[in-house]
Formats: sequence, structure tokens, C-alpha cells
Amino acid sequence: MLNICFIIFYLLWHRLDSEAISGAETGSHVAPELILPHSNLMWVAAHGSLIAILALDVLLIAFVLRTFSVRSRLGINSVQSASLST
Repeated sequence: MLNICFIIFYLLWHRLDSEAISGAETGSHVAPELILPHSNLMWVAAHGSLIAILALDVLLIAFVLRTFSVRSRLGINSVQSASLST
């Protein structure tokens, strides 16, 4: 759910920023009233949140894969030790 929220935030910001830039640069002059306030800070927030959520997803997948591989190795070792003791 958190991934979806971050992705929606990024997509909304990107769309609004693109519209503001294209609207501000029409014709031969720039209309400063159409430019988003604090656009650099919003750019950092949007891209930072997207990078952070992707990094967390990669770490979570790596953690889950490692956990399953450790469990499977422990399961195989316990089966082998049980068969050797009988």
C-alpha cells in the first residue's frame, strides 16, 4: 500500500510539474505565476521518495529470499542428520 501511495505522489507531482513548465514557457515570454513554488524541493522529495521505496523493496526481497534459503538449508540439514542417526 505504501508503494502505491509513493508512486501516485510521484506521478501526480510529475504531471503537475510538466503542465506548469509547459504552461509557463508558452510563446515568447515566461509566466512566473504558473511556475510551481518550491519546485526544486518538491523534485527532491518526489525523486527521493521513489528511490527510497524502490530501495526498500529490493532490501525486502533480498531479506525474504535469504530467509527462505536459510530455512531450506536448515530443513535439509535436519533431515540428513535425522536419517544418519537412525
